[in-house]
Amino acid sequence: MVCRLFAYNAGLDLARHLNAYLADNDEHRAITRDLLHIGGRIAFAHQQVTVTLDRPSSPRVARALDQLLDELATGSLAHLADDRRPIVYQMGQ
Repeated sequence: MVCRLFAYNAGLDLARHLNAYLADNDEHRAITRDLLHIGGRIAFAHQQVTVTLDRPSSPRVARALDQLLDELATGSLAHLADDRRPIVYQMGQ
């Protein structure tokens, strides 16, 4: 039950951050749920962990996601537990 609550709160927080760039109060939660199913790749290197997300088909959603990834890049870098390598997010072509 606690894991489900954490997942819900994480999804809600992600939707709110994405909506800052989408400006779509009616559909931002549905768009966020769809984005959780896009493909991507994870590359583990000695210096960093790189997460490359596939580009969404909608240009509007792709632009909003790109802006959100830029926000993540300028904030404090995330990392895995017990691993000092930063996680870098980017969008593929």
